[in-house]
Amino acid sequence: MKKYQGTIAAVCSLAIAVTSFNSTAAPKTKPNLHPEDFSGFPDFGYMVSEATYDEKYSDHPVFRLKTDFPSKKPKKKRLPKVLKIDFQKEPMKYLDTVKQYCLEGNTPSWDPYKNNKRDWYHIPWLHPSSSTYPPNGGTEGFHGLIKEAPAGPYQLHNTQTNSYQVYAVTLINEYAGYTMGQMWKDKNNPDPKATDTRFGGGFPVGTVFCKLLFADVQPDDNQVPYLKNPIDWQGYITESWDSPVRSVRHLRLLQMDIMVRDKRAEPWMGWVLGTFAYNGELNDRNCKGKENDTACRFNNLVPLGLQFGDDPEVTENIINAYPYTETKINPNIKESIINTSKDLPPQHLGWGMRLNGPADLNTSSCMSCHTAAQYPQITPLVPPFATVANGFAPTPGAGDKDWMKFFINIAAATSADPRAYSTDFSLQVSMSLENFAEAKKKTEEGYWSVEYGVAEKGVSRGQQESHK
Repeated sequence: MKKYQGTIAAVCSLAIAVTSFNSTAAPKTKPNLHPEDFSGFPDFGYMVSEATYDEKYSDHPVFRLKTDFPSKKPKKKRLPKVLKIDFQKEPMKYLDTVKQYCLEGNTPSWDPYKNNKRDWYHIPWLHPSSSTYPPNGGTEGFHGLIKEAPAGPYQLHNTQTNSYQVYAVTLINEYAGYTMGQMWKDKNNPDPKATDTRFGGGFPVGTVFCKLLFADVQPDDNQVPYLKNPIDWQGYITESWDSPVRSVRHLRLLQMDIMVRDKRAEPWMGWVLGTFAYNGELNDRNCKGKENDTACRFNNLVPLGLQFGDDPEVTENIINAYPYTETKINPNIKESIINTSKDLPPQHLGWGMRLNGPADLNTSSCMSCHTAAQYPQITPLVPPFATVANGFAPTPGAGDKDWMKFFINIAAATSADPRAYSTDFSLQVSMSLENFAEAKKKTEEGYWSVEYGVAEKGVSRGQQESHK
């Protein structure tokens, strides 16, 4: 594994190339590197060597971080059309509209530089691995994938015995980009107040996050039938969840998550979260005549459901335990709406049958994790002992007073712990600030008093993880 040292290597290579020119002969081509190329944020943290890339992977993309954030808040006329659809009355139409908004211009490459429809951006400072990050995490250099969660046996399918790891890459729209521009106006001094309502911060209405999640299911692995006819990427990823060793491996699209800052959801939290599950068994129907077209295969993402609150009054300690064969819906859950279509592969959902995707725990929920988004990360993402049975049984005692602290409805841009800044439901913003702080600590070779008195929790969730 090589921790990418591209900036230093590239600058040195440029210097050598320039000094080696014959003084009497002008170069035939201009240098393709300039000092300003290294003035922004690093693009990625882990990558094959430059020589290996040239020799074996030159036909693969190299991830470029896009952070030319807008300096002015976008005008209301540019608001996404999804804000005109009632998420309670027409939840599947709402989800489909967000899906099309996310995909338009971004497929098949998921490269915002190639999108001529609208502007999309990345969150900076996800490239390194920190103590609160998943183990050996950080952005890889082909697609910008970061380590997300482990997926243990039977989590994805009732015949699955292999364990997988999930990687993800997120795009944010121009409304979210504006807030990130406020936070990172000075790239050497990010302002966490930008996403905290106590300081006038928070993502504006119209913000959309779109995240693709991939599982490292290899080409000869057929244990997850609905991942046939895949959207297949290759990434420079770890060989297993706990391994520090990286290599170029295949990944298949598993799900897509979305977050929409919607004013109509403010009686609950102000956000609508949604999840889609990939179903390659629909490929012949959805892509008839162009079955091998990667862009078309994104149509195989089936709405799983949406969530606008965490049903804090529902304390039933029930889960769809592994191995499961059907999607079970709890009629007492009112703030998650689950798709009942047969196009959706069986899903385990979350605790009490709240919304959660295939890559997520069946003892938590989408909202439960995202309400904990803060800097520093004081609040754990999942309740105590949420992974004690690894999804095969409900957590003993779940539903008591302490457990329900993780299933509350809090307002957008509000921290679950007042000692921390809210990162307004974005766990990746929390990660980015933590990564920056750790890098600064190493550079300055010192500590700050504000670090003491708060015990930070890991920004991670998934099977086979101990409670921290």
